[in-house]
Amino acid sequence: PNCAMFCPPDPCDGKKTLDCATPKCTTKCEKPKCMLDCPPAALGCQTVCPTPQCQWHCSKPTTCPKPKCSMRCEMAPTCAGGNALSVPPPPLAPGEEVVTRRSARRGENHWEAGDWSRCATQCGAGSRTRAVECSAGREGYCTGPKPASTQPCEDYAGCRYEVGAWGACSARCGPGTRERSVQCSGARCLGDRPEDREACTGHAETCTECRVTMWGGKGFDGWEHVFEAGEYSSTELEYRGLKCDDISSMEVVGDYCHVKVFEYGDFNTIHPGWNATFPMGKYTAGDLESRGAKNNDISAFKIWRDTPAHERKHKETRREFDGGDSHAGENSNPWRDPFRSSAAAAGTLAAVSSWVLLW
Repeated sequence: PNCAMFCPPDPCDGKKTLDCATPKCTTKCEKPKCMLDCPPAALGCQTVCPTPQCQWHCSKPTTCPKPKCSMRCEMAPTCAGGNALSVPPPPLAPGEEVVTRRSARRGENHWEAGDWSRCATQCGAGSRTRAVECSAGREGYCTGPKPASTQPCEDYAGCRYEVGAWGACSARCGPGTRERSVQCSGARCLGDRPEDREACTGHAETCTECRVTMWGGKGFDGWEHVFEAGEYSSTELEYRGLKCDDISSMEVVGDYCHVKVFEYGDFNTIHPGWNATFPMGKYTAGDLESRGAKNNDISAFKIWRDTPAHERKHKETRREFDGGDSHAGENSNPWRDPFRSSAAAAGTLAAVSSWVLLW
């Protein structure tokens, strides 16, 4: 073990005087460290180490010797005759005699194979094993080829389908389809494959909306007016304070919403002029001009919403369910006739004035 001496500071600073005492020093040693090194685990072993002895002379320690450790192990059992297959019987004791004598014969040695284990993998190709031993205890005593202890195998019971999340519906509004990823985790999956496509119905916020916003001035920064479905002549626009020659931009909101603009305030019924139709979208003055709304001069327009096929089919189904009443709920449907509410207004305006204000 390692030993060291510990001394406090010398108050005499190396000078011997009558009133100065030499400090007492102490010595400390580590405990001996013994390592265990055993033969095969079948034999019991123990390590024996003597207690280290240290001697000190005066104030300076001497070198401590390392402890000598010895290993004591049990003796391995011995077999009679070494590798002999038989041991002769012991000699007869005085007064004994052989009554019956039997002869022994060694049997035929053979290979003994155990059951196959499960396949190492449960999803794909792998291997499986089994124990193969000679009946005599040692492989050298068996003749002939040794049976295989490993062989290839396949097992797909653990393969699973990995299914992703459904994607967005292909249609913004109404019937469509959506898809997802479906993949097998291995070479082959058992059972039915999950569907990777299914029908869906789009429900965008603008599916049932229909409104048009018009701006005057420069771009989308001037005055602003919002219009619902209906017909708006020059007289109606004038009543609302719009200047037909000042409409500079427009936005149509609604997947099935349309607006048709006219050059003249009477919807071009008396005076033929240009007209242009716009679906959902935002349009600048240049866009309006390119689609036929010329000279930045919109004097009247009509706004309506088309009824998509899936809504018509739904209405027909409801009518059949309600007993075939074709007029059931007709008055509560604001999209049934987009121009119906404006017809009365057009007739009233015609009665008030026989002339049409042309812009």
